[in-house]
Amino acid sequence: MIKIYFSGSIYGGRQKLSDYKKLMQELKKYGEILNEEVADDNVIKNEENVSDESIFENLENEMNKADIIFAELTIPSLGVGYELGYADSHKKKIIGIYDKTITPKISTMIRGNKRIKIIPYEDINEIINNLENLLKN
Repeated sequence: MIKIYFSGSIYGGRQKLSDYKKLMQELKKYGEILNEEVADDNVIKNEENVSDESIFENLENEMNKADIIFAELTIPSLGVGYELGYADSHKKKIIGIYDKTITPKISTMIRGNKRIKIIPYEDINEIINNLENLLKN
């Protein structure tokens, strides 16, 4: 069973939360999600009494365990960008998806990196219906 680290905006904006939930449900069919809190409605509140250092160390450990980083990139997020850079520097397989009806283009630093597989979509079901192929290749 593959280990999947899911990257999505938390503090940058939660506009895609329902898509995070749908994606995670489907990704669980193919592997273990290491950080399900990204799709938790209460993640920000739950982190109030946890130190930033503790959260960072936990996420870094989860990324190190991951076989693949699956990132929803529609909502610009410093944290997601950092995670992608970290994952890339650690030679992790990275798949990035984004809703082109909301964000017509993502950052050049991500688009230009040929080690990151980038997939635009108009409806999250396009990604969900193709997950098996995405995770295989």
